[in-house]
Amino acid sequence: MGHRLWLSALLLGGLLLAWRIWAIHLSGITLYVDEAQYWGWAQALDWGYFSKPPGVAVLIAASTALFGDGVIGTKLLAMACYPLTAWVALLIAREAYDEQTAIASGLAVLTLPIYAWLGLFVSTDAPLVLLWSAAILLYTRALTRGGTGNWLLLGIVCGLGLLTKYTMLAWLGSAMLHLLIVERRRLLQPAPWLAAMLACAFLLPNLIWNAGHDFPTLRHTADITLQRTAGGLLPLLTFLGAQWLAFGPLLGTAFAPALLPQPASDNQRRLRGILICFALPLWLVAAAQAAGGSANANWAAPAFVPASILAVAWLLGRGHRRWLFIALSLNLLLTATLYHWPTLSASFFPQVATPYSRALGWDKVGQQLRPIAAAHPGTPLLAEERTLLAHLQYELRDQPLRVASWNPQGTRNDHYQLTASFTRGDALILVPDKVPEHIASRFAATRHLATLEADTGPRRKLHFQVYLLHDFQGY
Repeated sequence: MGHRLWLSALLLGGLLLAWRIWAIHLSGITLYVDEAQYWGWAQALDWGYFSKPPGVAVLIAASTALFGDGVIGTKLLAMACYPLTAWVALLIAREAYDEQTAIASGLAVLTLPIYAWLGLFVSTDAPLVLLWSAAILLYTRALTRGGTGNWLLLGIVCGLGLLTKYTMLAWLGSAMLHLLIVERRRLLQPAPWLAAMLACAFLLPNLIWNAGHDFPTLRHTADITLQRTAGGLLPLLTFLGAQWLAFGPLLGTAFAPALLPQPASDNQRRLRGILICFALPLWLVAAAQAAGGSANANWAAPAFVPASILAVAWLLGRGHRRWLFIALSLNLLLTATLYHWPTLSASFFPQVATPYSRALGWDKVGQQLRPIAAAHPGTPLLAEERTLLAHLQYELRDQPLRVASWNPQGTRNDHYQLTASFTRGDALILVPDKVPEHIASRFAATRHLATLEADTGPRRKLHFQVYLLHDFQGY
């Protein structure tokens, strides 16, 4: 591949990353609750946390060490994972297709609506998608080029993926499925098994941490994976519709015929089989979860990379370059609408809420709370759920603010119940109106300190009363 094409790919990825940074700046958002909680994890690195393995905390710790604790500094390395994923997609396509298909595959991944949205935030999906894609590339090379080194490097990447999100287990399952169907003779060789054992060895410290904390991460993962609500056809169709839009309407439509048999070289048939095995099973599992109860649109996020390569190869293989151009342009238009919705809605739809509303206003609430917390040094902020604790611990990170979870039953249903249950002394509490009786009655006295408010959109605001709770009497 020519140097100019490499430079063009890097330039486009850099431009998209800069666009995302600009969009965050324009939106005025701070961190979402999960991001703020992950930031808190990064202040005390460990081998595990309540709901996730340690990968996202390590990523934030590295990002803030390099770029500071601001909103962009916290997000930046996670945001960079998506342009890097597009570059990996280009390399995967290059294993069997021509240069044009490789470049187009990278552009398709770079402009996917789902990654446009996820690319604004810190989530476990960012490193997972990158590592999932890198593992596909290494797996392809291990099969086609051989060498124990490729298999061991694959094991390392899969191990890092497992430390990011347990969904990486589905990658190992997909690889086993592909080996059983297409490459059964490989199962008689030691290299694939060495790679699998090396990957699982990476997870061992996290499993030991879980064992020492009554397996909170495994329990949480099982709860959200196996949850059962009404389910049925409507949740399934809703999930599939969300996946179609997340893919981009035209590119998503091209994926279906791309699954059908078609004339191809031996290398292309081999790569198509690999890509299908690392896209379709994950979508089928997520769709089954949707039909059984619920599934978030991002649960199959890694599947979009191999699926994009398949869709691009199908379009170009049939000479549909114009349709591919339209598909990518439409995805860019969807991205632009999403990134600049606050500006567009203010001009044309002033009464429509912004999708960023849950990440607005917390910085202003934090500024108003700062002198109150400073006047009561060492007094923790008390809350019954994690949203207030996560947001305000981040917003008052320069003080810093102690947080505590109201936990009369001694349960371990979130990170703060696991690590910071309230046990004694005074506390600050933020409530919409009055302190709930079941909390106020457990203290010797309560005193109102202030009212905090911040606008978050049309007819929406954060509104809290701040109280000092004095002398905890016990649950």
